[in-house]
Amino acid sequence: MRNYRFSLYPAKEQKQKLVEALDGCRWVYNYFLSIPRMSEYDMNHVLTELKEQHPWVRNYHSEILQMVSKQVATARKTAKGRLPYRLSDTFNSFTYNQWDFRIEGSKPPAQCREI
Repeated sequence: MRNYRFSLYPAKEQKQKLVEALDGCRWVYNYFLSIPRMSEYDMNHVLTELKEQHPWVRNYHSEILQMVSKQVATARKTAKGRLPYRLSDTFNSFTYNQWDFRIEGSKPPAQCREI
């Protein structure tokens, strides 16, 4: 499997959507820290309930939110003690691990690199 890392130069409207995605992921991350420990599988089930309780959570792709539950589960396995809540300046990335997608356009910019 190949992984790619891209530098983005979004338009103003796109930047706002990315910021909203980060804020949504950060909210879910902090929510999972506020509830009793559970497995990644159980957290993914809780995501379904969250979408019913908080309709705005439906605006985010399930894959991105499931990666947040994976992030919390992994952090809890490796961390010693309590995990800190994330503020907007410390939560600056999200993972989209979906298959079968492509970025349309010409060649990727020179800043794009395979990792």
